[in-house]
Amino acid sequence: MPVFPNNISLRQLRAFDEVARQGAFAPAARELCLTQSALSESIRQLEEALGLRLFDRTTRTVGLTAAGQAFLLDVRQAFETLEQGFQNLGDLAALRRGKVRIAAAPSVLAVLLLPLLPQLRAQHPGIEVDLVEDSAEGIAQRVQAGLVDFGVGAAHPAGGDLHTRPLVSDAMGLVARADEPLLQAPQLVAADLALLPFVGLTTDTAISQLLAAAPGMPANVLQTPLRMSNPQLLFEAVRLGLGVSIVPALTARHPARGELRFRLLDAPRILRRTLLIQRPRRALAPAAQLLCEALATQVQTLARHEGIAPD
Repeated sequence: MPVFPNNISLRQLRAFDEVARQGAFAPAARELCLTQSALSESIRQLEEALGLRLFDRTTRTVGLTAAGQAFLLDVRQAFETLEQGFQNLGDLAALRRGKVRIAAAPSVLAVLLLPLLPQLRAQHPGIEVDLVEDSAEGIAQRVQAGLVDFGVGAAHPAGGDLHTRPLVSDAMGLVARADEPLLQAPQLVAADLALLPFVGLTTDTAISQLLAAAPGMPANVLQTPLRMSNPQLLFEAVRLGLGVSIVPALTARHPARGELRFRLLDAPRILRRTLLIQRPRRALAPAAQLLCEALATQVQTLARHEGIAPD
């Protein structure tokens, strides 16, 4: 553990540095806006606390002892470190620098987070951003372990006592090629998918778990022989004619959807709720807070699309 005597203050160290710099008490006192007697007392107390003389005094000049010369190098190095620390804090507070680490679901990264970065980079080029794709369980674990500043995804039991805040809700719908007749049906219900080949997401994803919990889902949706780990692969499988799928409206905004069509399910109405996930009692750094606020704004922008609503 570092040792710093309780009876030594930064004011005394600053006085020591200035006397050494000026080579005399009078100009040092003027620079520090102190009386000469107050400055002399401060140096005396410092020498007494250290148990060593730092200066050799004459009637006109003040010179450093050998101990004082060695100590001055350490004091000035410490001041430089402190000044750099204060500068770093100022840069962080002013958003001139900083690093933000976010774990999120793939669709959240593509649709909510990535579109924010051009403006962020233009306004705050010193901020670094790490985006990590993960499942709901993985996001919770990363936040819990402090590997990311915050997560964006669905609630998961692995989150334990993590603090969550609602961000956006989106409804599930059918994604299919443009020639799929169900896209034009007067009403679309889950039972209509029973005879179609279906492509799903892996069971560790929040989307797959929501479908499993929804009432009236046909067996081919719940026990599909083909599952993907992320929306990009899923959309490609649908594009290749391997089946249709059900995804939330926000996921349907993923650029990888391309020319595929999306239509909301009329029944059952399945909502996915996406949360901001943080460790409790931990304040976000300014750069991370900036991203959180930008996310909320992006949600408002996307809310003009059917099936997407801010929480």
